[in-house]
Amino acid sequence: MLSPSRPVPRVGSQARIAHFGGGFELGTVLAVHDEGRRLEVRGEAGELLEFVLNPATARFVSAGSGQGPRLELLGDQS
Repeated sequence: MLSPSRPVPRVGSQARIAHFGGGFELGTVLAVHDEGRRLEVRGEAGELLEFVLNPATARFVSAGSGQGPRLELLGDQS
């Protein structure tokens, strides 16, 4: 059986939030909606952010604006 080529979003998964300008912070996925196409993530600073899967690029981008932070799901830490 083939496994996904990239991490699948799950509640509790770790992620890296890439802010405009080059800053990064770790985050945790709190909720997964729309079959994994919309995520709620809490960053290290405590801020709750929402990301959507961009169908053209297959990357998670800020739900509020294309100019906001990007999200990278991190693989299992086991």
